[in-house]
Amino acid sequence: MKLIDIGCNLTSKRLLPHLDRILAEAQEAGVIAQIITGSDAASNQTALELANRHSELYATAGYHPHHADGWHAPAHRLLLQTLAREPRCVAVGEMGLDYHRNLARRDNQRRCFTDQLAIAKTVQKPVFLHERAAYADFAAILGDALPELAGAVWHCFTGTRAQMEAMTERGLYIGITGWICDPERGAELRDTVRHIPADRLMLETDAPYLTPKTLNPLPRVNEPRYLPAVLHEVARCRDEDPAALAAQTLANTRRFFGVS
Repeated sequence: MKLIDIGCNLTSKRLLPHLDRILAEAQEAGVIAQIITGSDAASNQTALELANRHSELYATAGYHPHHADGWHAPAHRLLLQTLAREPRCVAVGEMGLDYHRNLARRDNQRRCFTDQLAIAKTVQKPVFLHERAAYADFAAILGDALPELAGAVWHCFTGTRAQMEAMTERGLYIGITGWICDPERGAELRDTVRHIPADRLMLETDAPYLTPKTLNPLPRVNEPRYLPAVLHEVARCRDEDPAALAAQTLANTRRFFGVS
C-alpha cells in the first residue's frame, strides 16, 4: 500500500533534527511522499527549502490563524505570493480561523484569511484550510472565494457531519488525522467519516501532533510513518478494505495537489 501524508509539520523542532531517519522510516511504512505544512514566515521558508532538497517532499505556504496578529499586508502578501508560485509549493495555507484558542484577534484572523484566499486566486493553487469553533465565519468567508479557487481541502477535519456535507457539496476535500483514533474526542468523527464521499477523502498525520491512540505502545511523538494507523481506523469505520482505501486516497491526493 502507498500513502501520501498531506499535512505534517516537519519544520517542528521535534522532527527536523531527525529528518533523515523520519523520511527513511516513512518510506518503509509505505508513506511515499509528504506535504510539509507552512504556518508562518519561518516555517514557510524552511518547508520550501526541504521540498527543494528531497524529491518525496512538497510544501504549503501560509499563515496559521494563530499567527494572524503578525500578518502585515502588503509586505507579507508579496512574500507569500512569491513563495506560493514556487513549483514545490503545492497549496496556499495553512489558513483559516481558530476561535477555540483565540491566540490572535478575531478581526485579524478574518483579514489574514481573506488576504490569503486572494493570493490563492492569483496564483491558482489550492488552499489548505484550518477551522476550530469558527464555522459560521469560516463558511461565509470561504464561500465568497470558492468559485475562483483552484481547490480547497479542510485539513484536520473535526467538524460535524452537516458541516462536512455542506462543504463537500461545494467541492471541498476532507483531511482526516489521528484525531479519529482518539477514543473520546474522535467519537463523532468516526461516525462522520463513514459519509465522506470517497473521492473527497485524504489522509494526514499532522505530525508531531495527534499521535494515533490506536498504536501500542503509544509513541511520544507522532511521525509520518504512523499514517497507516489513520488509514486502518478510517477503513474500519467505513467498512472498507484498507488497500482499496489507500489506493483511493492516493489517487485523490495526486489529483488535488498534482503530486507524484
